[in-house]
Amino acid sequence: MKELLSALRAAQIELLENEPLCNHSSFRVGGIARVIALPRTREQLLSALRIATQCGVRTGVFGNASNVVFSDAGFDGLLVLTGNCRAVTQTGNVIVADCGASVGRIAKAACDASLSGAEFLHGIPATLGGAVVMNAGAFEGCMEQIVVSSEYFDLERGACGVLLHDAHEFAHRMSAYIKNSKLICLGATMELRAGDPAEIRAKMDDFMARRKRTQPLEYPSAGSVFKRPVGHYAAKLIDECGLKGLTVGGAQVSEKHAGFIVNKGGATAADIWELTKKIQEIVLSRTGVTLECEIRFIH
Repeated sequence: MKELLSALRAAQIELLENEPLCNHSSFRVGGIARVIALPRTREQLLSALRIATQCGVRTGVFGNASNVVFSDAGFDGLLVLTGNCRAVTQTGNVIVADCGASVGRIAKAACDASLSGAEFLHGIPATLGGAVVMNAGAFEGCMEQIVVSSEYFDLERGACGVLLHDAHEFAHRMSAYIKNSKLICLGATMELRAGDPAEIRAKMDDFMARRKRTQPLEYPSAGSVFKRPVGHYAAKLIDECGLKGLTVGGAQVSEKHAGFIVNKGGATAADIWELTKKIQEIVLSRTGVTLECEIRFIH
């Protein structure tokens, strides 16, 4: 760890030591991270990843941590948060962005350039890297529809590479990045189509209004907890099982949207984990449907 810290400081990468993870998670839970690196550019991000690989230190890479639950035990290793690596460029109908760029900013850039296809990103509290990894989507749109390529760093080989569209192996909330956790998304190229800016803005406004109307945005959460089961909707199954309002500690099944678990105040990662397991057990016993987690628990 001393070698890691020395090399990161030499690379002039901003560091936080012994930092509470609750300050960096949309769920507002998590213990202490031994070291957090906050690279400002893709070059610094690559430096941090190469240094971690050389030092053999456990490494986790996240953007807004909007789809994860950090353990109450914290993270004993190097946690890299990419939110400052947020370059976005637009040429013609193509947008290229770094992994830390917010998808909301990408949606706005597309709208400003009269490009359609990224409207579904408006309101998703994710960075591009996380969105590509999870094949994020909403309102019948998803990353698979717009990503033509992405760049990655392989923590195992210590080398960079490129995935073209089919190589992403996109499926519902699934990609090659999930299948191989050693691959770290550095950025992506998205191809959109020309559209009417007024129609694009109207669609974005409609999506945001629907989010505010149906989702518990007033509480910390990580969005939809479960993937959509084939032939079903997770929230509908949970609601039909009468689980809205079910509580463990400070964690609660949202009374507004049964697909969300919210932090009502003072929730721990253990509370969220236990509540997630309870939901899965009850839904399986009453409906025969197995709910698969969409959010990631980082232990």
